[in-house]
Amino acid sequence: MRGLPSPPLRLHANGVTEVDHSAPPAAITDLHLDVYDTREGPWNPEHGDIEVPEHWEFLPTGDAFVTRTVKAAGKYWLSWQPRARHRPHRRLLGLWAPADAIRAAQVRARETAEKRAAGRTANARSRARREQRYQEQLQQAVLEFLDFAPQHADLANEIATECSAHAAVVGSGRVGRTQLLGIADKARLAARAHIRHRHTTYEHELGDVPFEAWGEDELYREIKGAAHEAVDDFLDNHRQSGSLRGDS
Repeated sequence: MRGLPSPPLRLHANGVTEVDHSAPPAAITDLHLDVYDTREGPWNPEHGDIEVPEHWEFLPTGDAFVTRTVKAAGKYWLSWQPRARHRPHRRLLGLWAPADAIRAAQVRARETAEKRAAGRTANARSRARREQRYQEQLQQAVLEFLDFAPQHADLANEIATECSAHAAVVGSGRVGRTQLLGIADKARLAARAHIRHRHTTYEHELGDVPFEAWGEDELYREIKGAAHEAVDDFLDNHRQSGSLRGDS
């Protein structure tokens, strides 16, 4: 057996130590252990080779509600597949827990399935309404930033609609999702990026860069700098009151 825990020791007044057979064993079932599924059986870094307690069962990953409910009951061990030469990270397989806790969680899952499904639907609708409101706010902020003359109203609406939808995609990491900026700054950056990609030669210029030159930062900065100036010119040509250079 590898890595077995040391037995409890008793220290006598004369300095002699011996195994303390009267000390009760640690309640290992009360510990939330990381247990690795090895060829020799379950193994824990601190306790070595261990045995799954009688009346415990394995619950594979897959049902988040059942897993949370079993964990809330108190006793469980997480089961992991160890790292390997072809697998640099350990992988969670599931958990070991008392069989009655797993059964109770599965029963509760069946009994509450309809209610939880209704809750998920309601939450999804609520999120959709919030996202719709936010996208409308961002779209309006883009229109205010553009400040196009009346004869360019259709183009302004097109830019605001497209760039607000693109920038506000949940989980995209785009500027519309950042919490570090206010709505006006997000609108400004989103609008300028949209114009740069759709209404300047920026992408064409990038496409003409040879593959071997992609690592040249100076060339990229030159192309992007020219694109920024082209965005300024585009805005100046469509706005109501001439040149407004304070937004770059």
